[in-house]
Amino acid sequence: MTTPEDPRAKFTRPLTRPGAGAPARNTLPARIEPQPQPHPDPPPEDNPANGGGLARLLDAVAKMLQPKPTAKETAEVAPVPRAEPAVFSVIVAAMNGDNPDGAASQQLYKALDLRQTLRVKPLPRPFLLENPQDPMQVTAIVTNTRHAVAEEDADLLVWGNVSKDGYSLRFAGANVADEEKPAVFSPQFRLELPLNLGEPQIHMLYAAVLAAADPSNEMQRAALRRLLPLAIEPLETLAAKPPMALSMGQQRSILLTYAHVSTACALAVPPSQADAWFDKAANAYLGAEKRLGRADPAWETGLIHKYLAASLTARAERIKEKALPYLELAVKHWRIAAENLTRGTLPQEWAATQTRLGVALHRLDLLTGDSDLLREALGCLQAALQVHTRVDAPNRWADIMNSIAQVLEVYGEQLKNPEVLQRAIDACHLVLEVRTRDRMPLAWASTLNTLGSALFLMDRHGGGVAHLDEAAKAFEDAHEVFKAHGSKGPAQVAARNLAHVHKLAEERKGRAVIDPDWR
Repeated sequence: MTTPEDPRAKFTRPLTRPGAGAPARNTLPARIEPQPQPHPDPPPEDNPANGGGLARLLDAVAKMLQPKPTAKETAEVAPVPRAEPAVFSVIVAAMNGDNPDGAASQQLYKALDLRQTLRVKPLPRPFLLENPQDPMQVTAIVTNTRHAVAEEDADLLVWGNVSKDGYSLRFAGANVADEEKPAVFSPQFRLELPLNLGEPQIHMLYAAVLAAADPSNEMQRAALRRLLPLAIEPLETLAAKPPMALSMGQQRSILLTYAHVSTACALAVPPSQADAWFDKAANAYLGAEKRLGRADPAWETGLIHKYLAASLTARAERIKEKALPYLELAVKHWRIAAENLTRGTLPQEWAATQTRLGVALHRLDLLTGDSDLLREALGCLQAALQVHTRVDAPNRWADIMNSIAQVLEVYGEQLKNPEVLQRAIDACHLVLEVRTRDRMPLAWASTLNTLGSALFLMDRHGGGVAHLDEAAKAFEDAHEVFKAHGSKGPAQVAARNLAHVHKLAEERKGRAVIDPDWR
């Protein structure tokens, strides 16, 4: 009885010619495996330090048991040692639609396995999609991809489809993709490459893997700061002028990937170097939009504007002296994204767009004082709660509710309206039921700071020293937690807020009139 072949073996064995009628595929040289190192010659018999006859006997037995290298192995050159250890663990799944010989899957595996910074493992099963263009089918399979990453204890999974037109690759981590982050490689993001991978396409794949990986420790974050700018350099020419031989979808995908990697670089490098990377990202996103056709669904347009808006928002936050123009531009693109994404087709992406638009409008109001922006922000944030409910997603619900409390606080101050400020206070109390001090200390302290501000404003516009006492307690607790966790900036803000409360309390004591008791 023959032993069945390990299905992982087809990823690592030399590529064979595809079957008749199948498209030919380029192949890459497999990594050269280390040769067995020969034992040194037996020591001279007249050297007593060598252990005498027993040592010679053991050495001879060891040589007999050592497997003899084949002619092919003896002709190979010894591998070059790794210049640096692998930083990220990547799984390459079998491609859906591949030939029986698995040539397309092998090509991807070997293209990444040649990178010393990656530890690559094959996953000999595909993730099947009847219609890869259906976003709801893609969303439905996401849980399976995340489980595969967790089971293999990996950082990233590369999966997707292959056809005569080329690859359509997607990326998945162990956690749910945060659709609110810039440069997010969400399930709907596709890297489309031609079937025959040349050097530029392999560079593109490697850069995408680095940008898609979510670093979990400082070593990985430091590696990305060093590796990302180097990985993107070979892509400049390809992104500047995508080959006309590629389809519009492949050209668009190349530009989107380049824009994502550029945004990731902008976030990794020091702020003084970020401007150039943000410029490259914006130009690439706009170039990708120009390669949309009339037949492409509206959600494709919405996603591109969502990606661009997230990059612009990050730019406004990172380069604060230029915040206003980039924030205004970000709001423009968030609105376009909201118009083209629907809750029914892409609920997570739609909710993320509503949330980020609401937050951006709030920040824009802080710079301009336009209260109309706050009303629009409230509408967007409340809409996002239709997807992120307290039951299904309590942490995300608490994040959105905290943003609503902040908007209500500012809006109540502008209107000098105690009723609006009371709504902010109530929202904070609801958030604190989810954000507890033990489980989420910094988030808990942040909400306390918002609560203290709303209470302080309520006292100014509604009267009553009880509000001041509550505000002081909130700021004191927030300051204590921020200081204990080394959050110097938020700790200073809480301390200043507490000083304002004490100052107002002292002023009121000085103005108080004590009626004499004539009894």
